[in-house]
Amino acid sequence: MVEFIPQLIANGIVLGSIYVMVALGLTLIFGIVDVVNFAHGEFYMLGAFIALMCVVKLGIPYLPAIVATAVIISVFGLATEKILIRSLRKRNPHPINYVLVTVGLSSFLLYGINFVFGPDLRQIPSPFMKQVLHLGNVYITTHRILVVLVAAILVGALGYFIKYTSLGNQMRATAQNFQAAKIVGVNTDRIFSLTFLIGSMLAGIAGALVGAMFVTEPTMGIHIIVKAFIVVIVGGMGSIKGSIVTGLGLGLVETLAGAVMPAEFLDIIGFSIMIIVLLTKPTGIFGTKGNVSA
Repeated sequence: MVEFIPQLIANGIVLGSIYVMVALGLTLIFGIVDVVNFAHGEFYMLGAFIALMCVVKLGIPYLPAIVATAVIISVFGLATEKILIRSLRKRNPHPINYVLVTVGLSSFLLYGINFVFGPDLRQIPSPFMKQVLHLGNVYITTHRILVVLVAAILVGALGYFIKYTSLGNQMRATAQNFQAAKIVGVNTDRIFSLTFLIGSMLAGIAGALVGAMFVTEPTMGIHIIVKAFIVVIVGGMGSIKGSIVTGLGLGLVETLAGAVMPAEFLDIIGFSIMIIVLLTKPTGIFGTKGNVSA
């Protein structure tokens, strides 16, 4: 059993990296736009299908296909904010209206993709899935290394952007006090659009990576969004650090526990941690509402 621990840790880091990419987009949108995007899992699913189409139908190599996916899903996220969220905000709605709109969008995307592509399981062809590295007791495909590498680059770039750029400062100001940010001249509409763009891009890239590692199918967003919500709630809504630490931690815990527990019980772990955190620190381990920090 002990000899398998390095392999389990490697698998846990890969799984945690996926959780981090999806949860970061979710927590950014909530922390800055103050909207819980229930369609975020479908953005992830959409990213996988866009990458699939780029590779299979258009013949684009896998890595450029990920870049194309990032661009397309970013534009989709931008359009979602401008057409749905901004239009709704102008009417000063009850917060439940945002929930209903994003749930509606989630259903539209889920059933729309299912109608167009069908429920069949597909896999995005990736040349990195065939290359296996042997490092001590660890066997890992280069695709899994790619997942960790991409997640690390995105987390580092996002952290730098939020902390050291003018737009990042405006995003943090908007998250801390929307009205005050508006009074001092921050273009909050632009910040909201940018936030949706970044959040959607993170989910889409994660989907493009996972769709090659496992399968691409219309319901793939449902499972990941549940895990992303657990990560965001435990780490703290709006906390980037919380999503990173909790995402990696949950991936490791689930993978290590999977060595001794039946797979059907693994989901209980995340929910149990979430309940304990909510009972002891309702804002999450690192979070306070209205706080976005790198």
